[in-house]
Amino acid sequence: MTREEFLKKGLALGIGFPLLSLFHKSCDDAIEFPQFQTNFSGKVIVIGAGAAGMAAGYLLNRYGIDFQIIEASPNLGGRVKRSADFTNFPIDLGAEWIHTSPSVLADILNDPEQNANIDFITYNPQTFQLWNNGKLKDRNFARNFYSEYKFKNTTWYGFFEKYIVPDFQEKIIVDTPIIEIDYSTDKVKLTSVDDEVFEADKIVVTIPIKVLQSNVVSFNPAMPSAKSEAINSIYMGDGLKAFIEFKERFYPDILLFGGLINAISSDDKTYYDAAFRKDTDKNILGLFTINEKAAEYATLNSDEEIIAKILAELDEIFDGQASQHYVKHVIQNWSKEPYIQGAYSYSFANDQEDTVNELLKPLDNKVFFAGEALSIDNQATVHGACESAYEVVENLLKA
Repeated sequence: MTREEFLKKGLALGIGFPLLSLFHKSCDDAIEFPQFQTNFSGKVIVIGAGAAGMAAGYLLNRYGIDFQIIEASPNLGGRVKRSADFTNFPIDLGAEWIHTSPSVLADILNDPEQNANIDFITYNPQTFQLWNNGKLKDRNFARNFYSEYKFKNTTWYGFFEKYIVPDFQEKIIVDTPIIEIDYSTDKVKLTSVDDEVFEADKIVVTIPIKVLQSNVVSFNPAMPSAKSEAINSIYMGDGLKAFIEFKERFYPDILLFGGLINAISSDDKTYYDAAFRKDTDKNILGLFTINEKAAEYATLNSDEEIIAKILAELDEIFDGQASQHYVKHVIQNWSKEPYIQGAYSYSFANDQEDTVNELLKPLDNKVFFAGEALSIDNQATVHGACESAYEVVENLLKA
């Protein structure tokens, strides 16, 4: 793995905290809001109401385009998801960190009439511990190398809910899985699992990579082999987040696993103080895990089995204090979400830029693809998903 790949993987947002960014300060990855002229007068359908789908709708709405968003699950948001009632502050069950300057939110909105008064936390954990070979060791020097941002009183979901979707909420159709995309005629016809048919001049597909790989959506004509091979060459592993309330705090701001080199070269599993600098007196510990480490939890049969495994693990590390102080938990198993099926795009079997460029080629200039996996500079992040959607919608409307 090259150093660039090492750092890029560590900066992945997706649904949680990246360990590798301990040694890489957040950078300012600004998004350029599209400004262009268009003569497009047809209808667009966006498949998926995750971050990319909502951003696509936002831009289409700004340009006065006739459009719909069709979401397979009962709720919008995709991997941007919130728990509003677990504790006395909202919790991000999906994407949580802002891995760049908070000004990226203004870039996404690009609306001087919006008074987006959002409080942020400078997220620079102060206490770090490593669990390795049955021993717990302090590694607080890491506080000198890591700082970025989180929302204080809201969430990524709350941002989209308040600022992105209100003006076109009625255009979003939920609980409607699309199983066929037919672009063989002048119009694109979409068929749902209930045989409902939708028609548009052009569509934007923001379905997660893992779902595309599972072939639950068929294409007519079939996608070119180069495109299907590009889709299948992207690795998106398991993903799970858990939040646990305890009566007492017995854990550090960050808990890493293995030797020091292993801990900073893997972003597969982290426990972290989810209440860090929040306005709360609650003790909330978060677990973020992806890929093979996540599979150890995600493949269990129930949330009860998952929390039992987590508490047993924490009891071993902290001398039984987890079970002693346990109050309640909430678990988000992304691997078992049928229209997500995992965490986020993590690695590429082939050259990333070549793979993304292949996926960005529209099918017959009617079927376009967007999403977090299709952002070269901000892959696996929420703002990367928005950036991808903006670029694709611009190309669609100018084509």
